[in-house]
Amino acid sequence: MVQAFVNSRWDLERDLQDQFTTPASLAAWLAERALLEPGTRLTQAQLTRALNVREGLRAMLFVNNGAAPDPDAIERLNKALVGRGLFAQLGPDTAPDFNALRRDFNSALALIGTIVALAQVEGRWARLKACRGHHCGWTFYDHSRNQAGSWCAMSVCGSREKARAYRMRKRSR
Repeated sequence: MVQAFVNSRWDLERDLQDQFTTPASLAAWLAERALLEPGTRLTQAQLTRALNVREGLRAMLFVNNGAAPDPDAIERLNKALVGRGLFAQLGPDTAPDFNALRRDFNSALALIGTIVALAQVEGRWARLKACRGHHCGWTFYDHSRNQAGSWCAMSVCGSREKARAYRMRKRSR
């Protein structure tokens, strides 16, 4: 869910594509994932909040891949996540379940934030990274044993970065 949310924007071919260009496109995306009641209308302010969450998460994913933190993006993320909406359901023999009182916008953002929080607590969060490829930023799950993955795909971004480094070395000779 979080990976798909962050990957709703990409820039692999330097033409910045974004699935969330309008409040309606965000509402449709959330409704398709049962995070929002179908037909719910969102506002421009809610779209801005969602984009702040997405870009704050992307900033954290770049940190997972060795980049310096972006405190402003992370601050906007945390401000955007403030709201009510979720409650925990606990059982003696089951994993905790998080439910929303309503399928509304605040609950949708709260669920995305809760998924991230649980991944951090469980130690899985560090494996979700933003590609270091120039003009990429695509979110990928690092399946490597030593968590050293840097690119979403070696065949695309990895090759581009290696070719770029090769050209730089050739020029500096």
